[in-house]
Amino acid sequence: MGLESNTSSTYIDGLVATNPTSADNVGDGDNHIRLIKDVLKRSFTGVTGEVSASHTALNLAATEISAATNAANASTVVKRDSSGNFSATVVTANLIGNVVGAIQGDLYASDGVAKVIDNGTDGTDASFVGTVTGNASTASKIQTAITLSVSGDATGSVSFDGSADADIALTIADDSHDHTITNVDGLQSALDAKTTQAAALLAAWPVGSIYTSVTSANPSTLFGGNWEAFGAGKVLLGIDASDTDFDTVEETGGHKTHTLSVSEMPAHSHTYTLENAAGTGSTGSGNGASSFSTPNTSTAGSGAAHNNVQPYIVVYMFKRIAD
Repeated sequence: MGLESNTSSTYIDGLVATNPTSADNVGDGDNHIRLIKDVLKRSFTGVTGEVSASHTALNLAATEISAATNAANASTVVKRDSSGNFSATVVTANLIGNVVGAIQGDLYASDGVAKVIDNGTDGTDASFVGTVTGNASTASKIQTAITLSVSGDATGSVSFDGSADADIALTIADDSHDHTITNVDGLQSALDAKTTQAAALLAAWPVGSIYTSVTSANPSTLFGGNWEAFGAGKVLLGIDASDTDFDTVEETGGHKTHTLSVSEMPAHSHTYTLENAAGTGSTGSGNGASSFSTPNTSTAGSGAAHNNVQPYIVVYMFKRIAD
């Protein structure tokens, strides 16, 4: 006989699909029917009425329950975590009693009116304490003003009651953080452009070049290189290999003022003839000889140095001495 025993077929998984066999007699078949009924009643002890859901619906329900988590996932069954909590973006429900814990976002009653709550920060349970006329987008102000604060590298605070916009004036602590070049949009490109520009300018002013300007800024601060002030109180003069005064680079000479020496003065005369006594006739021999003397004229001039400066205009000059 191929029938299962009652002890091996307590639940559905104990039934053998091939029983009864063709070799079993009619009485064994009756016993098998009674066995199946017994197994079904043991397996579905809670079913006392009609099960109207289809197998598809039952399978779907089982799948969703098996996949349920406490996260706020769309179109899924939510289950509580080990602490009894779950997450949800929006909860639509009738709340009876106090709400324990903080609430983020708008809270509306069934009439669409926003409710003001005490969030329980003093150790008490959160609960409704009033009603905001209209809704959150049209409310004139919140019941109790709050202070919003920022701390850390940036500090600041503002008192806010919802009656008007409020700005927080931030103070950034000195040297509170660092940035790399890549953190600042466009900085690397700007630095590369400046480097290229400076290289081009330096190429135009090689070591030994003279730079003139009407501003005092050292060229090193403008386009790099090593420069020093040059030619203070002097004009530039082209080299002349045929003249020993001008045949060496950076040779200096000349005077701002000059006092003429006797040899430098133009040749001239200041004498005159004076007749002291006259004789008769042109030769003075008719009545005795005439006598003559040559006295000096009065002194003129002071001998002071004269200005030796050509017309000029003053500029700043620098010489590039190194890279």
